[in-house]
Amino acid sequence: CHWEQRPSPCTTALLVSVQHSSCKLFFSNDPVKIIKAKGQYMYDENGRQYLDCINNVAHVGHCHPDIVKAAHEQNQLLNTNSRYLHDNLVDYAERLSKTLPEKLCTFYFLNSG
Repeated sequence: CHWEQRPSPCTTALLVSVQHSSCKLFFSNDPVKIIKAKGQYMYDENGRQYLDCINNVAHVGHCHPDIVKAAHEQNQLLNTNSRYLHDNLVDYAERLSKTLPEKLCTFYFLNSG
């Protein structure tokens, strides 16, 4: 399958050939192929709209212009993980700690994987 956008069966077949068996698709008998998202909605290859209640964007939505702008600006400077020392990590921890009780002021910066 060599298409600009593959049909779902081709995408599924390629995924099965490269993905470890421990990784599972949602709705594996009839997988949903999401091709874009905006706000709280995701859209499949047929234009069907889905309310996104699964991904970690519920608080700002997909493609929120302020988040896209901030990510773009940060990516032009540095795009790495928290294993390296950087002022932004401690600055954020300090700001966050001012909003929480002292018992909750130990931070682990990580992502969902």
